[in-house]
Amino acid sequence: MDNFGDDSRNSECLISKDLSYHQILSSQKEKLIYVCECFGTSDEENAFEEYIYFCMHNDIPYLYVTSEVTKIAEALLANLADEQCYDDMKPIHETLNHLEYRISEEYYRQFLRKLSSKNHLRLAHLANLVEKHLMIHYQHHLEWMLVLVSMLEGTADPESHCEFNPTRCSFGQWLHNPSIPYIVNTSHFNDIQDLHILLHQLGEHILALYHSGTFEHKSMIQLLLRLDYTSLEIGNEIAIINDMLIIGEYTKDPMTGLLGRRLLDKIMMNQIEIAKATESNCSLIMCDLDYFKTINDQYGHLAGDSVIQNFAELLQKTLRKSDFIFRFGGEEFLILLPSSEYSEARSVAENLCTQASLQKVNFDGQNISYSVSIGTFGIDTDTISFVTKETIINYVKSVDAQLYLAKQNGRNRVE
Repeated sequence: MDNFGDDSRNSECLISKDLSYHQILSSQKEKLIYVCECFGTSDEENAFEEYIYFCMHNDIPYLYVTSEVTKIAEALLANLADEQCYDDMKPIHETLNHLEYRISEEYYRQFLRKLSSKNHLRLAHLANLVEKHLMIHYQHHLEWMLVLVSMLEGTADPESHCEFNPTRCSFGQWLHNPSIPYIVNTSHFNDIQDLHILLHQLGEHILALYHSGTFEHKSMIQLLLRLDYTSLEIGNEIAIINDMLIIGEYTKDPMTGLLGRRLLDKIMMNQIEIAKATESNCSLIMCDLDYFKTINDQYGHLAGDSVIQNFAELLQKTLRKSDFIFRFGGEEFLILLPSSEYSEARSVAENLCTQASLQKVNFDGQNISYSVSIGTFGIDTDTISFVTKETIINYVKSVDAQLYLAKQNGRNRVE
């Protein structure tokens, strides 16, 4: 046990800039050692309760906790074998197995509680949508998830039924409705279909294991993790198709065919709520054509219009069909990228900047070149509690500040 304590202080996994987390993991090891020291005494139960509460309260990962128990078990059994204390090996092995079982049992119960809370929170974000469109079907699917979790918790209404035929649940009936060709004709349809079948297969398997009464809690945790991941994947795929649908419905700017600025607040509020419901992030890109007044002065306003149209076409060719492209001002454009991290937005922006500098706009026999300055900003949806108009204003200000920096640093660049 002394060696294990020394390992805890020197372990690579504790090398972290976050000293508080280092201290949490060190304390976890000390409490685990104390549990082992209390084996067979009247303090054993209290030591375990304190240990498991500490692990869960501090969100220490299940796999990390069980790996620590395994390390102790291997070390203790190896020492007993070296000392030829064979009679002690069986009770020690049984005690440690029981400890791991109890840890798995407690983590399993906690995981079910967290899964239920997360799905209720996702539903709350969907409830805040101004327009749900296709996301109503993701809502039905989340409600299906909640019924399944309540069955596993033993709290389900006796009349509750969890449909495992993927063509009969409300989500499946919508998915297989022949009146939705705009879904069937997308590349995302097969992905959603496969994910939906997998979700029902996982749910049926999990519930069958639960009713058998012979399941291992650690196996159930892994299966539920996969179920939750599959659920979020379905939500993301529906969100992509939902975005393509509503982009096609909205009124466009007559010159460029892009979305108008007046739709910005409404769309951004919806997209941030969807991002929170699917546990993803969004990013913003703001573009401004460099020296545009010079182009107008030198070639005329009609030539300037041609440059704007050329860049709008470049945006539509370069970006995804599910990205929202706004004509923000005269020669300014704002892009909202759903389900995109900052690094992805930065890569997209760099490509746009390069492609714009290669364009040649033919106007009255003259080839007009132009460049663009771009600002980028990542929206971390985990930090948002409520989405208001002020929230949107602040995000636009943030990406605009990055655009200003790009211009200040020489134009034809990304910041």
